[in-house]
Amino acid sequence: MKLNEAQNLFKKNLLSAQADPQALESLKPIGKLSLEQAFEVYHRGYFARMTEALSSTFHAVRWVLGEELFRHVARRYIEAQPSISYDLSDYGETFPDFLKNTQATKGIVFLCDLARLEWTLKNMYYAAASEPLPVERIRELLHSEDFKIQFIEAFEVFESPYAIYDIWIRRKEPPYQFEDINWNHPESLMIYKKQNKIYVQRIDAIEAQILSELKEGSAVASALADFSSLLTPDKIAQLFQMMMRAGIIEDIIVLEN
Repeated sequence: MKLNEAQNLFKKNLLSAQADPQALESLKPIGKLSLEQAFEVYHRGYFARMTEALSSTFHAVRWVLGEELFRHVARRYIEAQPSISYDLSDYGETFPDFLKNTQATKGIVFLCDLARLEWTLKNMYYAAASEPLPVERIRELLHSEDFKIQFIEAFEVFESPYAIYDIWIRRKEPPYQFEDINWNHPESLMIYKKQNKIYVQRIDAIEAQILSELKEGSAVASALADFSSLLTPDKIAQLFQMMMRAGIIEDIIVLEN
């Protein structure tokens, strides 16, 4: 048997509760355990490690679901989406969509977005720290007729039809009660890392839309034009002050006329 065939056979049986006949004929265990016993040990260990990895990333989801339901949902996800990375912290990117579509959690409408927030925060934790452009230099460039803003890597705009940040904040409290939190309204967040600390700041929907357009590469004049009837000069100045205080501007690219 070729190495890749043996590896595929091992992986197949790792995810199964019992070794199949081909494995019993082709693979030989080391030590005193039978092949079925050995696979049972690997099987339990694999699911335990994968569940622990999901639990570490999606702590608030586990809090909402409770231990028993979370482990049930995690197992179904692990069976459907086995890990393909050597780094356990990479596991779970598709977990939010899985929560949205699996029957066991469909009644909890905000759960997918809560998981999205937790995945965003996990990525923010591992994102490289960047040096923001000095405030003095930003103020000089703001006088340009039009420009684009390049943001630091550790910056995201997060929007949801549900206010899930308060749920995330309370993830370490005693068992969750839906009635305790007013989550059924839209929420926009600015998430960024500054001096190796992660910050989450609520912003309004217009600020979120402008920041998203700027992050996607739109010029400032274009991003602001969509809201020209709603933005006063003071409101625009406050938006740029917020960006400078957060330290999320890495560079400003002045556009030629």
